[in-house]
Amino acid sequence: MSGVEFVCGSLLVLGFLSSAASAALLIDMTVATLTNALSTLPKGLSPLSWLDDVLYLPEVLYVLFFIWLLCSGPGKYSVDYWLAAKLLR
Repeated sequence: MSGVEFVCGSLLVLGFLSSAASAALLIDMTVATLTNALSTLPKGLSPLSWLDDVLYLPEVLYVLFFIWLLCSGPGKYSVDYWLAAKLLR
C-alpha cells in the first residue's frame, strides 16, 4: 500500500498518468477507510452523528478528491496535457 501511495502520489504531482494514479489511490483510500478508519469511530452513535464523524475522516476527503480528479482530469499544467498536445499535432 505504501508503494502505491508513493508512486501514484508522485505521478499526481507531475501530472503524468493522472487518471490511472487517481483510480489506484481511490481504491487504496477506500480500502483504508473500510478496514481501518471506520473501526476508530465510537460505538453507539446515532446515524446522523455517525455520518458526521465519517465525513470528518481524512480518508473520506481523499476519496472525494480522487473522484473529483478522475472526473475533471489533470488540467492544462500537467505532463498529460503536454503529451496530448504533442501527440495530436
